[in-house]
Amino acid sequence: MLPRGYRLRREIDVRRVRRHGQSWRHPLAILLVVPAGNKMIPLPQVAEQEIPRLSRFAFSASQRAGSAVARNRAKRLLREAVRAHLDHIEPGWDCLLIARQRTTTANYVEVQTAVNELLTRAHLLSYSVCRQGSLRN
Repeated sequence: MLPRGYRLRREIDVRRVRRHGQSWRHPLAILLVVPAGNKMIPLPQVAEQEIPRLSRFAFSASQRAGSAVARNRAKRLLREAVRAHLDHIEPGWDCLLIARQRTTTANYVEVQTAVNELLTRAHLLSYSVCRQGSLRN
């Protein structure tokens, strides 16, 4: 499960990402990304310095993807693939990952590769990740 700060939980935020987000497609998933509403949160101690907000994620799967069991499995796979990259994702973005029908039959390595490719194409990773999730030299 993603830590609380990385979750995009309000329906209005998810609708905003769906409506205004830029999208990238992969056979296993679709990534929609939009800058967070308030990208900077001021520190109470130091008014002139600001820290970036964490990037937040929501996960979705339509009924076309399969039964409830298959959709939940697909969302769990996507969630775990994102969780593996949390330390290297650029802050300040709201993201929605939508599982496609093929995601329900994919294994974890395939889903992780798809998420890595989508995040790289969206320029959200602060480094290049190879298929196993280790750093490239």
